[in-house]
Amino acid sequence: MTTATVQEWLDIPDFSVQAGNQELEAFFGIPPAPRDALDVNIRDKRKHWKKKEQKSRTEDGLRRAGGVLQAIADAEDQLKRGAAATGGGTRAADTADVGRSPQTAEDVAQELERILFRGRYVDALERIQRYDLQWADYPAYIDMRAFVILEAVQNVPGLQLVPGVLESAMAGTRQAIERMGPTEARYLTLVELLEAAGRPEEVPGIFAEANARLERVSASFRASELKIRFRKERWLDLLRYCVELVQEAMDDRALRSELVQMILERAVADLLPLQSAEAVSRYQKVIATAAWIADGIPEAEDAVRFHRMWASNADQPVFGGNWQWRAFFALITLFAALPLINSSNARPAWQVLLNGPALGDQKKRKMAASAQNRAWLLVTRNQYVHPLHEKIQLPWQNRPGYWPDNDEFVKLFNF
Repeated sequence: MTTATVQEWLDIPDFSVQAGNQELEAFFGIPPAPRDALDVNIRDKRKHWKKKEQKSRTEDGLRRAGGVLQAIADAEDQLKRGAAATGGGTRAADTADVGRSPQTAEDVAQELERILFRGRYVDALERIQRYDLQWADYPAYIDMRAFVILEAVQNVPGLQLVPGVLESAMAGTRQAIERMGPTEARYLTLVELLEAAGRPEEVPGIFAEANARLERVSASFRASELKIRFRKERWLDLLRYCVELVQEAMDDRALRSELVQMILERAVADLLPLQSAEAVSRYQKVIATAAWIADGIPEAEDAVRFHRMWASNADQPVFGGNWQWRAFFALITLFAALPLINSSNARPAWQVLLNGPALGDQKKRKMAASAQNRAWLLVTRNQYVHPLHEKIQLPWQNRPGYWPDNDEFVKLFNF
């Protein structure tokens, strides 16, 4: 069995009081990750601990995960916005391993979860191998055993399990649901075990069963369910549902961050490049909703920022006519004709980007090509255009991410 685990920084629970930026960056895995990976690492660590919180079986585990999530928020605010971080919030909730054997199945469960939350996944696996003989008939142990197996599978790369272990974990979770009662944590464990076993087609049925059996379903649980149907919902219905989830759990940064990422990923896949005025209008509504959800979460605000810029400017007119003639007629008409000239020779920025520059030999239409290229340069010189379209192949590109050298087009403004 391999002892390598996922990046250790994900499981670091706290930082010192009045920590400096260097310590806080290490809290988010920088280094070894580069400084520009900060937003992604903040999001990954928040998601990592939110999933632990959602599947926690003990009060101690809930307190610990909640403390780490607060520490992540504090460190994020200091690194991204300059607010002072007061130190990780898990030390008071932490409990050291005791030097005695657990006396009840509940003691075993608490011990195993404490080990998991310290990132000692292999240690937890080894302990359940010892505990199976004594505690295998106790529902609390069966329930926690499945959680241990799932955490190990998700966090120990290359882990080789004995055949049938995943299936036994799924059966154990089912048994715990029937003997101890349905909970969100148990259903989420079952969902992720099915995904780990390569059986995602069964997941919708699990969520349907959970919704039918649970008396109350939290916003976080419904957001987890939303992921599997996010690409299929109508945009308007989807955005309304996201707003409802946020209004129910406004203080849940992990929930809101995840919703923002789901919205942006689908916006890029479905709406970019913008190809019609209707698409622009829909894109603007989508990004406005994402921006509202992201408000107050620095990494999510930064993820939305370039989209907000493009949404604001995509429908703005860009002059695509002859600049010399434009200046000439403006002067001889004392600028009275300028609005007419601008409107008659302008195209919205999204259309200019879609049409692209005049590439290749354009000797026969040199003036028209120059005008087209000037308009294209005015749109693409904005810092947000390239990153938003880096994985998209525009009609004039021979591959995604290909952009002609802007220096050549800048010369077109040397009249």
